[in-house]
Amino acid sequence: MIPTSTIEKRSFAPLLLLPAASLLLSLLYCPPVDLFFDDKEIFRYIGRIISRGYIPYRDVFDHKPPLVYFLNVMGPWGLWLIDTALVLLATLLFFQCCRRRRLSFPWLLPLLFNLLIRNYLVCMGIGMTRTYTAIFLLLFFCQLMGRSSYRYFWMGLLTAATLFMQQDQLLPLLPFFGYVLIGAFAGPWGRNFLQAAAGFATLTLPILFYFGFHHALVFLWADAFRFNIDWYTGRSPLSQHYRAIRAALQATGCLMPFIIAIILGIIALFQPQKNKPLVITALLSVALSFIADLLSGHAFYYYLLPLSASLPVLVFAVYTGTEESFLKDGKNQLLYGILICFLPLYNALQHATHLSVHNQDIVAKTPEFTWLRHRSPENYQLYIFGNSNWVYAYNQLNILSPSPWIYHYFWEGYPRWDAGHRQLLAIEYDLLDHKTRYVMDYSDDLHFQDPEAGSSWKNFLQRYYEPVLLPDTRRQLLWQLKSPQSTDPPESPPHSISATTARPAAGLPAK
Repeated sequence: MIPTSTIEKRSFAPLLLLPAASLLLSLLYCPPVDLFFDDKEIFRYIGRIISRGYIPYRDVFDHKPPLVYFLNVMGPWGLWLIDTALVLLATLLFFQCCRRRRLSFPWLLPLLFNLLIRNYLVCMGIGMTRTYTAIFLLLFFCQLMGRSSYRYFWMGLLTAATLFMQQDQLLPLLPFFGYVLIGAFAGPWGRNFLQAAAGFATLTLPILFYFGFHHALVFLWADAFRFNIDWYTGRSPLSQHYRAIRAALQATGCLMPFIIAIILGIIALFQPQKNKPLVITALLSVALSFIADLLSGHAFYYYLLPLSASLPVLVFAVYTGTEESFLKDGKNQLLYGILICFLPLYNALQHATHLSVHNQDIVAKTPEFTWLRHRSPENYQLYIFGNSNWVYAYNQLNILSPSPWIYHYFWEGYPRWDAGHRQLLAIEYDLLDHKTRYVMDYSDDLHFQDPEAGSSWKNFLQRYYEPVLLPDTRRQLLWQLKSPQSTDPPESPPHSISATTARPAAGLPAK
């Protein structure tokens, strides 16, 4: 390492250029050019209905914790500003940690964080829950390494933010909890725990009060927590997980940063190192960054987002504690840094040269959407069945779905889902109760695990709706309500299920 005075001189320019780089990478995902993804359309839809006075889980189904919906109340530009500000805050605090620990190039690891969290092959643009939990992880680490008298308060707050953003991402934080406990007991542990509890309560209590005031705590628990335990888990052989993770790392350009960081971490365990417990903690955090794949049985690329924080933290732990002259040398640290950043930087340049304002054309340019847009359906007059990309239509037309069930992949993924067809019957009743005029039907793509459920839906559609014949279409997707109806609606609605809890059967009430 080099003298502190020299580091401070070299750090002045990065202090200006690093925020500029962070802002530039965020601009690649501002609303006009943001990547289209169905999860984000769902979050946006729920954010819209919150602004209209409806309550998540009670009035619409989703199984994410609620914090992402509250952020989406701010609208696309508001969400982008929040996202950009959080990444910039984490960048500057991490840079401060690196400079305080006298790293030769304190800008390098914060830059790596930005390149990884803005990797277009992983991040899916602005607004994914794991983007925020990765930011919270890095902020938690910065507080852990910081000197603030209130750092335990902020760590408690960040823990609550992670819980209410994406629960499984508490696990990459788990190794640092142990590290924090050691530090807490080494000081005034009573005050430290009170600070952490106060920070946790600062976010938790308002959320619980919000749902309690609206008599929706049972729906919060059933959809955002119990559902993920009872349903959204999978079991696959470890060898299958290994192959899927390796393929995802390679396809997204994260394999080289991952291998280099892991090798540095393992080597540090067998060489002179001032803080091996921190290196072990960081290695465990990297390992637990893959927990979403192990719990869900899926290997979606955006499940790699936690690595954007855990990999820079691991390299930080190695560099700041090493007593090996080779790794202490600034030129060697720069060399490894360039190798780690090369592919993420290439991905950023690749994306920057291929920006598009037509990412939503998968829906917006279809003949069905063009036809519907010209007719301007009102609230409850359009229902999308079997294709969550089309939640975009609700948002673009600024209308409400007639049913709380705005996506339906559980009928495809789980053989025991809706065994009594009560949810499906509730959807059918909601459509008739609201006299929903148009239905976009993608049920043929669902591959119902229960064939009777698929037949029930098809029979309902053919009984109450008729095809809308459009030119230049290969499939019959759009249906409209028969007039006059051939059959009266049922006298009373069947009870729908929110994981294990009955929700209002008639969907969103008029306001």
